[in-house]
Amino acid sequence: MTFIENLSFKNGYINRKKTLSPIEISAFCKQMGMIIRAGLPAHVGISILEEETNDKITKEFWHNLYIVMEKGTPLNKALKDTKLFPNYMLSMLEISEETGKLEDTLFSLANYYERESNIRQSIRDALFYPVVMIILMLSVIMILIIKILPIFTKVYDELGANVTGLANALLKISIFLNHYLYAIIALLVLFLTLLVLFYKTDIGKTFLLGGKITSLISRSRFANCMYLTIYSGLDIDNGIDLAQKVIHDPLMNNNIEACKHHIENGETFARALVLSNIFSNMYSTWLTIGFTTGSIEDVMNDISTEYENEALEKVNRLIGILEPSLVIIMTILIALILFTFITPLLAIMSSL
Repeated sequence: MTFIENLSFKNGYINRKKTLSPIEISAFCKQMGMIIRAGLPAHVGISILEEETNDKITKEFWHNLYIVMEKGTPLNKALKDTKLFPNYMLSMLEISEETGKLEDTLFSLANYYERESNIRQSIRDALFYPVVMIILMLSVIMILIIKILPIFTKVYDELGANVTGLANALLKISIFLNHYLYAIIALLVLFLTLLVLFYKTDIGKTFLLGGKITSLISRSRFANCMYLTIYSGLDIDNGIDLAQKVIHDPLMNNNIEACKHHIENGETFARALVLSNIFSNMYSTWLTIGFTTGSIEDVMNDISTEYENEALEKVNRLIGILEPSLVIIMTILIALILFTFITPLLAIMSSL
């Protein structure tokens, strides 16, 4: 099964700067989970996967992993040496290997990174469609101003009429755009590049997505991280520290710091989450019930799902509002430009 993309090996070493994508990590965890569930030693299962893999890159990955693990190296350390896997996943695997919950943790990690992939895709969709629509809108308007308006100008000249008012202003814009077209295109490309770089920052994600959506996504990630850490046998304090490392929302990290402070002052975990504005009162009640019934992991998983669904709903709603709004704006602008030139032209022709 192929799960690694854009990966290459050079002299036996992996040639890739970034870690695997969430969907690649999810696929890997599922495969390793199935190996452990089958009762096979990890390195034996990996050798089987190597034999059944036709893809050269993935086959070499399995082979290198097999060589390391055959020597008795724990899974988390073997994966750490590849530099392809995130620290959070490696920490979870290390804990699960110590507590004997490796199989369950692998499947839980697969689910976690599959969710992470879905969230990232929704975020990309929320930003991609409006950006594409804006680019199309600007392209159509520029073509209209640069190519179409000069035609109307020639018609006015042939009829001996002068262009005035808004039509004259648009004509001057047309002349300017024609004269500096390549410079304007370069500036637009530079702007889009800076926009992409800005999006990759924590502040950029919050600004472009909106604070509410970012907050919901961060809360979903926090709950999912806590579910995994508690399920893997890690205590709550260390689980909070790990969760803080994978959440890149500055406001949420401030809330997590406040939560740690409340716990240090003797508040219960459930109460600290409410006081620090991480979870609502309703979810605090869920947590209290979860602690009482011994099902805190399931409650955390449910809370994560609720926040994730709410975030995705808001993303879809945002897309649903932006798309028709941009279409309407583009239609109005094009109609206004054409109306500005056609109406006087019709008046002139009717007087002839």
